[in-house]
Amino acid sequence: METIFAKIAQETTKFDLGDEEPLYPKSLDSIGAVKDEQYGPAERNRLDVFFPRDDKTKGKPVVLFVHGGGFLSGDKGWTNVGWSFARRGFVAVLANYRLVPNIFHNIAVPKYGQGSPDKVILLGHSSGGAHIAMSLYAAGDPKRTPKALIFLPVAGVFYLSVPFWFDRKKPVRQKSFAIIWIGRGRSLGGILQPLSPLGLFQSLSKGSPLLDPERLPAYIGSVKWEIKETADATATFFNAHRERSIPQGTLPTFHVQEKHNHISNVFSIGTADSAQGERLLEFMQSCVANIDQRIQRTISVISSLAQNVEHY
Repeated sequence: METIFAKIAQETTKFDLGDEEPLYPKSLDSIGAVKDEQYGPAERNRLDVFFPRDDKTKGKPVVLFVHGGGFLSGDKGWTNVGWSFARRGFVAVLANYRLVPNIFHNIAVPKYGQGSPDKVILLGHSSGGAHIAMSLYAAGDPKRTPKALIFLPVAGVFYLSVPFWFDRKKPVRQKSFAIIWIGRGRSLGGILQPLSPLGLFQSLSKGSPLLDPERLPAYIGSVKWEIKETADATATFFNAHRERSIPQGTLPTFHVQEKHNHISNVFSIGTADSAQGERLLEFMQSCVANIDQRIQRTISVISSLAQNVEHY
């Protein structure tokens, strides 16, 4: 691993388009897998599901991984993420989604591995995390119809190296978002930041459950060698989250992974370099425990009410 770390330190933030499409060996024998399950009408509306083959426990926690690729490329072929978390008792779902010029926001619900819909954790890397954030915070769009609050049954969310706002001077951003938003009848100049994850988050109504870290725990992750746009956006989103959290000043979980760049941290999951994977697993387990405690409190309240009714 030290040779790999030395290479990353030499290249720092440099990587090429397509580096986010790794090739890994097939899944372990103890891990079951369902590949290319269709969840929508588009060709790329497909997902892979990994689960512990011999674990018949119902209500297992679910982690949904959404890959990066700058909105232009990328694939769900990160089998290391799938079998790594499946080995630890999770149902791991890896999703593809439409890319520019056929982009569309959608998240599928897994139906394999006996996972619990109440224990779904979202794990987004780079533009995949931006997709998750823009879906979660869509209620912040003043022109959105309907305007009803969006709050999915999500146990927690990871944002790994996510561009929470976009550098409009970059040609690749102009190309991507001209297609995404001008195609919706909007001018690119005035809405690039308001419709970014940061802009939507800042426009959420006061009292939104999305602002309560107890209701939606958030993990904001960066790396030592992060590209400038994403590093600046991460710091800005962290401060915005702190300012708007309920109660105000409540901090999200934040971590900078040593020795890694924008994509190598996700490559490392399931390898001998276990630092990133173990840290994610710890947060995931805390999210599951939080849901279990909430369910237990609800059961206790209902039980208490039932006992009181019996006395009348």
